[in-house]
Amino acid sequence: MKKILLAFFSLAFLFFTLVFLLGKSEVHAYDYYKNMDPRPCSKGGGTCPTGLESIYSERREQCVDTYDTFKQNPVTNHFWVDDPDIYAQGMADERAREFLDWVLNHGAVDNHPSLAFMWKVTRNLAFFGLMIIAAVMGLGFFISKRASFETNLKIWPSISKLGVSLLYIFFSFAVISVLIQFSEILMKFFLETLGGKDLFNIYFSGISEEKNYIGWIGCRDLNFKVQEAVQAELFLLKLTNVTYYVLGSMLILRKVLLWFLLFVSPFLAIIMPFVFIRNIGWIWIGVFFQWLFYGPLVAIFLGALRQIWHAGIPFIFDFSRVATKLGYVYPTGVNIIYGGPAQILNNDPLRNGNYVDTFVEYVITLIMLWAVIAFPWWLLRIFRDYCCDGINAAKNILMSMYDQMRGGPNPQHPAPGPTPANIGVSLKLPKDLETPIKLKLETVEEVKRTTTENITKSLNLSTNKLTDVASFETNKQVKETVSKNIEYLSNPTKAETPSERQKYMNIRTELFNRAIKNDQGAKQILSSISSSRLEQRQRRDTLLKSMPQVALATQLVSYKVKIPQEKVTSVTTSIINNFSLKESIIDTIAKEVKLQPQQVRTIFNSLLQNISQPITGIVDKISEETGLDKEKISSVIKTIARFILNDKETINSIAQKENIKPEEVEKLITTQIPVIAEPEKHIEEAVAIPPTVPLEEYENVKKMWQKQYELGEIPVSENIKSRKQWVEQDIVFITNTLNKLLSANNELRNQGLDDLGYILPIFLLNNLKGEELLVYLKAKLEAAKATDEIINREKAIEEKLKEKMDEEKVEVAAPKKKEEEKTMEMAQGLETDIPSEDKNKPPPQV
Repeated sequence: MKKILLAFFSLAFLFFTLVFLLGKSEVHAYDYYKNMDPRPCSKGGGTCPTGLESIYSERREQCVDTYDTFKQNPVTNHFWVDDPDIYAQGMADERAREFLDWVLNHGAVDNHPSLAFMWKVTRNLAFFGLMIIAAVMGLGFFISKRASFETNLKIWPSISKLGVSLLYIFFSFAVISVLIQFSEILMKFFLETLGGKDLFNIYFSGISEEKNYIGWIGCRDLNFKVQEAVQAELFLLKLTNVTYYVLGSMLILRKVLLWFLLFVSPFLAIIMPFVFIRNIGWIWIGVFFQWLFYGPLVAIFLGALRQIWHAGIPFIFDFSRVATKLGYVYPTGVNIIYGGPAQILNNDPLRNGNYVDTFVEYVITLIMLWAVIAFPWWLLRIFRDYCCDGINAAKNILMSMYDQMRGGPNPQHPAPGPTPANIGVSLKLPKDLETPIKLKLETVEEVKRTTTENITKSLNLSTNKLTDVASFETNKQVKETVSKNIEYLSNPTKAETPSERQKYMNIRTELFNRAIKNDQGAKQILSSISSSRLEQRQRRDTLLKSMPQVALATQLVSYKVKIPQEKVTSVTTSIINNFSLKESIIDTIAKEVKLQPQQVRTIFNSLLQNISQPITGIVDKISEETGLDKEKISSVIKTIARFILNDKETINSIAQKENIKPEEVEKLITTQIPVIAEPEKHIEEAVAIPPTVPLEEYENVKKMWQKQYELGEIPVSENIKSRKQWVEQDIVFITNTLNKLLSANNELRNQGLDDLGYILPIFLLNNLKGEELLVYLKAKLEAAKATDEIINREKAIEEKLKEKMDEEKVEVAAPKKKEEEKTMEMAQGLETDIPSEDKNKPPPQV
């Protein structure tokens, strides 16, 4: 894909460079002629073209026959003169049209003696090289027999390969010539059947004949107001010429390159037998077929364009104003008449792309011609880069399977060597983390002998606990390896080298075979990396369904403050009922948040009714019942908490009534209110740790990530330059992801899964549950927030120390020689005296 994009942008750069150069050469006609005496147009006898005089008169303009009269008012006077630039442009147009006509209607002689002669030279060289190869092989076979040592060289298979190579060299000219002539037949068929050879008759009046080049004179109007239209027309005509030359040149270049590939075709017999250079041969073959089929594809598209143009380009055009005074918007300034396929071209100056519909039609035809030039190349390049690689990999697999079925010797299976544990930067993994098993999976036989479980372990895809996921994600090298394994296993053609492509194709094929035999592990892997949208949606839905419901507000607070849930509900109800009766507090809150007192009471009542709802839905529910904005409701709830905490008397009264300590009431308020008011900022609180996840494992994940945030390598990027930025960005990202995953909207929940990117396939491959995913994200977010708090605290301490040192900066007397060693570090460079009242003060602690 990168190569395709590079080719596209290169073509675009070339196109716009041509546009710039073509447009840069325009010169204003009046400036051109002001220092010379122009000659009236020879073609029209010094008068304006027929049909324009009536339009000029309606616009209070006139056609004049002398240059002196024209100069009196260049804005309203029209004076048509002979112009060498217009003449050269018309000749260039006819030359380009004749060039393309010749290319499309004149074929090449592919069996010319000169081509056969050059092929014979390369054939003889190939025969000589093959003789050297045969001699070396025979010498090696003879030496191995005399020395009595075993080699992989077999006499009859080698003779067979040499015989096939000789036959190919001898018949290579005939084979390549037949393929080239077959492509030429296809081109001729499409051009003649679909009418592509008539392409050059579309744009200009008359038929492409040499007399058009001889008997035509170019003229232009010197009127000031028509110069923009003249420049626009000349630009399009020059771009048309470039298009014709590029199209014709590509077809000629194709033919020349096919001849050159014909010359080197015998050398394939020398290249293909050797494994280490065989890929060069496949590249040559791919390039040959790419250029071979470029011609037929261009012919198909040219013929298709001709058919489309003949029937009318399928855009909505309004051609009702053609050749009328209403359609004369863009004035005619030269006697070159141009137009699109739907226009009837003659010498009528009113049929010259004079308004937007006819102008745009012509531009669209040029764009379609450039698409004909570039699109076949793009299609064939995609086919060569992707399809052929897949075919080659499949061929290697089939050949390996064939070798195995023949009963060839089975290579000894190498014992797996010890591999280091996947440990992140400055992290210690739990002791029960298994060391990944590394097995050699290079051939079909090795893959077949390896169990599905060991395949996943060898690819670093096997995880049983959340700490395994954390170790993968905190180790940069392991993370890159796992990402690469998942990508290549999903699409082996993305691998960078042929050996890697074959390796992952072997593994994928074996997993398919095992899945057909109802191997659940293989099914699990394939469904997780499948590109099928239906299968992916089913796996994701299963993961989402396994996510627990959001915790209730009272349940969460009960867990946090270690108070029974019934008691939390009772205390909260008492607090809300108590403060809802205090009119002065309600009025004060209403003024602060800019609401009516009655609206504040409504929020109190709704909060009382919904206090036991899930924390992510309390504000939404209150907003739905009261019709107020969520921001206003959050502000009211946070303001209530402030008033409650300041009213110690009420807190003591409620604590006595509920038989709990006042400190517990305050802790309940400080824990509950922020979670209710802004649940999206405390979304991790809504995730409860299920019984299936040990608390120890959750704490280990949290510790691993906290240590990674504190000591690990900072992933420097455009937006991340420091550790604090890294931590803050992760806090925002994980918070947003959790909010999406815990949303009631299925579309948002799927977006949350999309955001997970790298770790999602790990959870799917190992059949981990949605509740485990939420707990993992919760531990990671809490670790990030804890680290951010430490960073902020350290920064605050540093600022206080700096301020204190600035305030306590004093002059100190030079230390005595006896005390120099003791005070050298703290007093270095200070040569001032200490005031007498400060002599007994201890030094500041740093």
